[in-house]
Amino acid sequence: MPTGGRNSGGEQAGRGAAALAASVPWQHVGDRDLVIGAQEGVAEAFSTIVDKYHRRIYALVHRTCGGDQAEDLTQEVFLRAFSQMHKFELRNEASLRTWLYRIAMNACINELRRMKRRRQLEGPSLDAPVQTDDGEMQRSVPDESAMPHTMAERHETRELVHQIIRQMSPKYQQVLVLIDLEGMEYEEAAAVIGCRIGTVKSRLSRARGALAAKLRALVKTP
Repeated sequence: MPTGGRNSGGEQAGRGAAALAASVPWQHVGDRDLVIGAQEGVAEAFSTIVDKYHRRIYALVHRTCGGDQAEDLTQEVFLRAFSQMHKFELRNEASLRTWLYRIAMNACINELRRMKRRRQLEGPSLDAPVQTDDGEMQRSVPDESAMPHTMAERHETRELVHQIIRQMSPKYQQVLVLIDLEGMEYEEAAAVIGCRIGTVKSRLSRARGALAAKLRALVKTP
């Protein structure tokens, strides 16, 4: 794998990571050494990154795009990460996860656009009754002040919430999935999306309002 023109300090760090891996399994080293090892072409280092973050990336993809393509799209995310690893600079303990989430979110947005073109918004109609384990949903929903992550705890509303989010604009999808469904802090969500914290908060407020309004309109009152 290309090294991206590492300086002598980087080469020394790489040799340090290799020496560490000789005595400590890759599964027991931190992200910094995993990144350095992967950038130096150590296959076990990148495999460990995949093992460590696969579940989180898969969950993000599944919540954003649905389950049909989740595994394939997750693999695509890690392939992109592998091809771009030589450019990545780890700045803090959370930056590898943030970087992977950014790749995943961009991949999800592209996939949702492909799905929209491909199916031309086919699929379950949001105007139709929602099928649950107990039959069709005919209940009222929480008021607008209820947050999406709270509503999603109810089994009968979870899939409806996900369906609505998948049809919202990308800027609203991002904040709802990252903050309300993934539980990410504003600072990290802003880093994933690539905008200011104030922008994230503003988008989240509008997205929550839009989601609550759609839920009220779609779920019938007894």
